[in-house]
Amino acid sequence: MPHNNPTQNNTEQGFGLVELLVSISIVVLVTSIIMARHGSHNGAVLLRSEAYDVALKAREVQLSAVSAVGDAGDYRNVFGLYFDTATGGFYRTFRDADGDFYYDTGEEVGARNNLDQRFEIDEIRLIDGGVPTTPTSLSIVFERPNFDARFYTSSGLVASSVNAVQLVVRLRGTTGTGVGEMRLVEISRTGQITVQ
Repeated sequence: MPHNNPTQNNTEQGFGLVELLVSISIVVLVTSIIMARHGSHNGAVLLRSEAYDVALKAREVQLSAVSAVGDAGDYRNVFGLYFDTATGGFYRTFRDADGDFYYDTGEEVGARNNLDQRFEIDEIRLIDGGVPTTPTSLSIVFERPNFDARFYTSSGLVASSVNAVQLVVRLRGTTGTGVGEMRLVEISRTGQITVQ
């Protein structure tokens, strides 16, 4: 029968308390770095998705305007999108009933288009080759038979030198221009719709 002698060295191997704490600290540090990068990547993907949703809605409105659907033989329906930076969390789809090519209350088609609460349409840019102008509200309209877009502010038709509109879809509370903070939805006068 073996004797346990308290004076013999213990030869069992294992982690001491300090080594265990260091190991746990390293695992926690690596996990937090991975989670932080995942969160920023996830935000960038959601922002891009939101910008593509706005572009898709613009394409749907464009196709509605040029399709041959009408009532009482009126096939020249004017459909559009209305954006207002004061209410950047949503935008409107409308059918122009009074012929002014600008959104008026009561011309809505369907429910309002809400953005995810983390994002907003922060800015509207009229692109004409120089410094862009930034109106606070804008109607983008399409009319059969052309796919072309026309741009109207509350004061009327935008100058013909404006060849595109950029809608800045931004993560709320940010001012940067990084991929995870903003995306541009561009609608050209010729009807091309792109996300940048």
